[in-house]
Amino acid sequence: MTAVYALLVGIDNYQAPRIRRLSGARRDVEDAAAFLRSRMVDGLTPHLRVLHDGDATRAAVIDGIARHLGRAGRGDTALFWFSGHGSQAPVPERFRHIEAGRLMQTLVCADSRMPGVPDLLDKELSVLLDEVAERGAHVAVVLDSCHSTGATRLEPTVVARGVPPATERDLPDGLLPELGGRPPSAVDRADVEHVALTAARRFEIAQERSLDGARRGLFSWALLRALGRLGGSATYRQLLVAARVDMELKTVAQVAQLYPDLPGIVDQPFLGGVVTRPGAGMVLRHTKRGWELDSGSCHGLPPVPEGADVLRVAEAGTRPAREARVVTVLTERSLVEPIGWSPAPDRQYPVVLSRVPLPPTSVAVGGRPGDDSATAGRVRAALGTAGPGGGPSPHVRVVDAGTAPELRVATRPGAAWVEGVDGAAIGGPTPDAGLLVRRLEHVARWRQIHTLRNPASRLGDAVGLDIVAAVGAGPPTARDQPLLAEEGEIRLRYTRRGREWLPPRIFIRLHNRHHRRLFCVLLDLTSGYRVHAELFSGDFVDAGEVAWARGGRPIRVVLPAGVPPEPGRGVRDWMKLLVAEEQFGSAPFDLPALDEARAARRGPMALHGLLDRLGHVIVDRDRDAPDGGGGYDWTVLTLPVVTEVPQTPR
Repeated sequence: MTAVYALLVGIDNYQAPRIRRLSGARRDVEDAAAFLRSRMVDGLTPHLRVLHDGDATRAAVIDGIARHLGRAGRGDTALFWFSGHGSQAPVPERFRHIEAGRLMQTLVCADSRMPGVPDLLDKELSVLLDEVAERGAHVAVVLDSCHSTGATRLEPTVVARGVPPATERDLPDGLLPELGGRPPSAVDRADVEHVALTAARRFEIAQERSLDGARRGLFSWALLRALGRLGGSATYRQLLVAARVDMELKTVAQVAQLYPDLPGIVDQPFLGGVVTRPGAGMVLRHTKRGWELDSGSCHGLPPVPEGADVLRVAEAGTRPAREARVVTVLTERSLVEPIGWSPAPDRQYPVVLSRVPLPPTSVAVGGRPGDDSATAGRVRAALGTAGPGGGPSPHVRVVDAGTAPELRVATRPGAAWVEGVDGAAIGGPTPDAGLLVRRLEHVARWRQIHTLRNPASRLGDAVGLDIVAAVGAGPPTARDQPLLAEEGEIRLRYTRRGREWLPPRIFIRLHNRHHRRLFCVLLDLTSGYRVHAELFSGDFVDAGEVAWARGGRPIRVVLPAGVPPEPGRGVRDWMKLLVAEEQFGSAPFDLPALDEARAARRGPMALHGLLDRLGHVIVDRDRDAPDGGGGYDWTVLTLPVVTEVPQTPR
C-alpha cells in the first residue's frame, strides 16, 4: 500500500541573535499536520516528522529529508513543508549556468548564521529531494518563506519571512558537507523531478500576519484553505489558483509560484491523490465532550466569536433543515450545539454548512502622512450612521491605519477617495462623504461575493470550469483542450492584424464530474466592481455532462469602455462558479458597476436553499434573510482571468 512521509519544519525562534523572531511558522506546520492526519484516504496513516524551533537545525533538516523522506519508495509520497525565514546568497561561479540572476535562494534553519553553520541552499535542497524522487516516490514541496532581501513597505502588523542575504564566506565549500559533499553536476539533472508550491517570487517577500484570529503565514493559510475546499482530487495547478485568489485580496506584493510551470507533474493530484475529497469526513457525532464536528480551522472553518451564531451545519438532505450551531472552532474539530432537535447519541450524522459568516470589510480612514484629519473625521462619522436605524455600516469595519486593512480611504482637505490593497484609487476624489460611503459599501459587497466559499463542502471540485480558445468558425466540442493557467490565472491576449488589435474569442465550458445532477450559476466579477450572471444564469447540468456558457456561442473578451487596446494595457476579471444540489436564484448576487445608479434587484419570493439567503444578505445586509431551506450542499470555484494587449504582437 502507498505510504506517505512528511517532514514539516516550522521555525519561529532562531539561535542567531540578529535574526528576527517569527510568530506563525510553528502554527503553519501544526495546521498542516492536523490536516494531513484528518484527511488521508481510508486505511492510510501519514508518517509525520515535525521539527520546531531549536529542533530544526540545518543538520536535522538534512537528516530528516535524507532519512525520513528517504524511506519513501516507488509509489509512495514524500512531502517537505518549510515555514520560516528565507534568504538569498551569491551564486558561486560553478552554478552560474543554472541561475537566472546573481543570487540563489536559501532556507534559514534554526542554527543558520551561527559560527560554521550556513543556510540550506536551494541547490542542496534540490539534490536531497531529487534523490528521494529517484527511488520512484512522488515528491512535493511547500515553502512559506521569503525569496527577497528585506521587508520594505510593509504594514506594522505584517512581518516578512526573510533576512538579509548571506555573503560568500557564509557558503559551504561544497554541496552538503554533512553527507560527504556532492559534485556541482548533481543539481543539473533532468531525469527526475519534484513539484514545489512556493510563497513568493524570488524578488518578493512572504508575509506573516493575523489571519483567522492568529498569526499565520499568508501562503500556508491560503493553501490550507484551498486544500480544505478542493481536497486531494485537485491538482497542484488548481490549488495554486485557489490559493492565489485568497492571497490577492490581502496583498498584491506576494505572488505564490508553482514549479515546474509546465504540463506534467503539476497537473497530477496533490500528494498523488492520497488526500480525501473535502467534506468526506464532515460528520456530527457525540463524544464525552458533547457534540462535535470533525472539521476545524485546518480544514478552513473560520473562527467564531464567543456567543455568536454565525456558523451552522445541517443534516445533509433534510427539509426543513435540522441544524447545529458551531460554538468553538478548534484546529482539527469543532464544538457544536443542536438547535431545536435532539440527535441520537449513538448515531453519526453527515452534515453540510447551512450558515457561513460574511465578515465586513476592514477599512482604514486617514491616519497616514499627508491625510487630512478633518476630512477623515467626516468620513468616519458618515460610516458610523450608514447602517440600519442610523447605526454603523454593516458592510464596512473601520480599523486603525496600521492593521493591514483590506481598503483605505485617503483624505485631503475637502476630498477623499478609496484605495485598494495595491494602492490604486477606486473611483476619483470626491467631497461627498455619502458618495464615498456608498463606494466603500459597494466594493465591500463585491468582495463578499468574491470571497464567498464553503470550506467543508462534499462537492469540492465536482464541476470543472474551463476556458477554451475559439479557433475558426466551428462550434465547441468536449474534446477541445482548455487553456492552462499561467502563474495562477488564465491569460487572454489580443492579436494584431494590420493596424487593428483583435480581442480574444473563447468558449466557457462547465463539466459536471459528480455522480448526480447539480445546479450551476456562473458569475462574472469585473474589474469595474460589477457582478452579473449573463454568461450562465443558472441551470442543472447532468452527471458526467458538459454545458457551455452563452449556449455554446463564442464570447468576445474586450477591454472595458474607455480603455484603448494599446500594448501593455490589461484588466483582471474573476469567473466565479456556484454549484449546489438544489436550484437557487442568481438575481440576488447582481451588482451594477461602481457608481452606476440602479436599484438592487431582488430574488424570487419562494426562497429555498442557502445561496438564496446569502444572496439577499450580500445585496441588502440590513434585511433579515428568510428562514427555511434545507440541508443541501454547495461549493464555489473562482478563476482569475486577465485580458491584455501584449507588448509585442502575437
